Amino acid sequence: MDQSWINASRISDVYVKGVEEFLQFAKRNGVGVNNKYYCSCVNCLNGRRQDIELIREHVPCDGFLKSYTTWTWHGEVSDLPYVSTTECEYSNVYSEDCMEDMIRNMGEDSFYQAHVYGSLKDDSVTKLYPGCRNN
Repeated sequence: MDQSWINASRISDVYVKGVEEFLQFAKRNGVGVNNKYYCSCVNCLNGRRQDIELIREHVPCDGFLKSYTTWTWHGEVSDLPYVSTTECEYSNVYSEDCMEDMIRNMGEDSFYQAHVYGSLKDDSVTKLYPGCRNN
C-alpha cells in the first residue's frame, strides 16, 4: 500500500485520501475492538483505541506517526518469521504468560517502531515507590 501520503502536507487532498485509505485498511482487516482502532496520531502513538471518526480528526490535526511504516497494529502482516512454541523458553513463576518470549520472537526493532518496547523497558526498572525492591 502506498504510504507516501504520510509525508504530504496535512491539508492536502493526498493526505486526506491517504488517511481514509488507512482507516479503510484497518476496517477491512478487522482489527477493531467494539468499533475502536488504535490511533496512529503522534499523540496517541498506537496506544489508545479510538473510534474511526476521532482518528479521522486526530491524524490530520496532530499528524500521522511517521515511523509507523508497517501497520502491524492495523492488520498488516510483517515479514517476520512465524515462531511457534508450545511452552515458554524461560518459563518461571513471574512470566507464565510468556510475554518476554513473545517480545523476543517479534524482535525489539518492531517494538521500537511502535514506541512500545522502550516504554515497557523503562517501566520495568522504575521503582514504584521510595525504598521499593525490584525483584
